[in-house]
Amino acid sequence: MRFRTLLAVPFIALSVAGCSSGSGSSSATTPANATVITAIEGIAWDAKTYTAAAVAGEVTISLVNNSSLPHNLHLIDPENIDAGLVLDVQGRSDVDSDSYPLAPNTYQVICTIAGHGNMKATLTVT
Repeated sequence: MRFRTLLAVPFIALSVAGCSSGSGSSSATTPANATVITAIEGIAWDAKTYTAAAVAGEVTISLVNNSSLPHNLHLIDPENIDAGLVLDVQGRSDVDSDSYPLAPNTYQVICTIAGHGNMKATLTVT
């Protein structure tokens, strides 16, 4: 009887590991009030322009990865300074969201990963 129990342990461990949802942002969902910016195949954003309304002085942005590559999102202000919001997604279907205080203005949306220089769009915050 003890021998059968020991044989079952590896199978149980594999079953539990296979059901795991993983770690990181892959299981995150997009907040209802978020401005969604999506990375798509071809090392691109899904749009050239986005708009967001600041609520109580903050903007919620969700980065969604519909690409097989990792991406990040940085916002650059009109003075060419990183606004401080950084979102990262590592694989397809990953989502990373955050709220950040942003003044009404137009920001550049970029991915800073080497070779992703064509990932540029604008975000207008009202």
